[in-house]
Amino acid sequence: MRFFDIQLARDEFHKKIGGGFPAGSIVLIEGSYGSGKSVICQRIVYGLLQNNYSATYISTQMTTLEFINQMASIEYNINRELISGTLLYIPVYPLISDNLKRVDFIDKLINARPFYEKDIIVVDSLSTIIFNDVNQENIVDLISFFKRIASVEKVVIFTINPGEIPDEILKEIKLSATVILDLELKPFGGDIKNILNVIKYNFARSNFQKITVFRVEPKIGLVVEITSIS
Repeated sequence: MRFFDIQLARDEFHKKIGGGFPAGSIVLIEGSYGSGKSVICQRIVYGLLQNNYSATYISTQMTTLEFINQMASIEYNINRELISGTLLYIPVYPLISDNLKRVDFIDKLINARPFYEKDIIVVDSLSTIIFNDVNQENIVDLISFFKRIASVEKVVIFTINPGEIPDEILKEIKLSATVILDLELKPFGGDIKNILNVIKYNFARSNFQKITVFRVEPKIGLVVEITSIS
């Protein structure tokens, strides 16, 4: 089975989630606002690019310039990959912010075939894209589409804020995911810690850690802490 490695020499993050993701994975990264979903996506994508994979990153959070600046601020420089086309960055923030009542985003997502030519497809945040449009019927269509994409030796990664979509829709999404990473913020010693919980991981290549504490530092990026959280 093909395996997508996210290893970087500068941190131990890859060891905490089994080294990366098997081809065919559908990865759900779940968490509330501010829990670190986007920075986990950014670290994963940067690791993939550094291991010679290609990626599409669809974002509801930042324009292209903002994304470049954000990645540079944590030393995940991606200018070369953007220029070469190894990384395709698609900002949908302006479309969503200007047209909140639009209800065809799921169809648009499914029919945007060039987005899915890369090895890895990241949608951050899927719940923001679909929250005005989603129902039991079209979420099944979207999940089936993601499964078809993943079946040709790709990986689909998407983030969800549980507060943006109904519980029954979230349940459908969780059932389809082969990997579930749950992010939370937890008070500890007068500070707030970012916690990554591995809820589900099918076909892991190596051991993974169920609970990882992390922080983000300017000019360094994601840092795995050795703190134990109970």
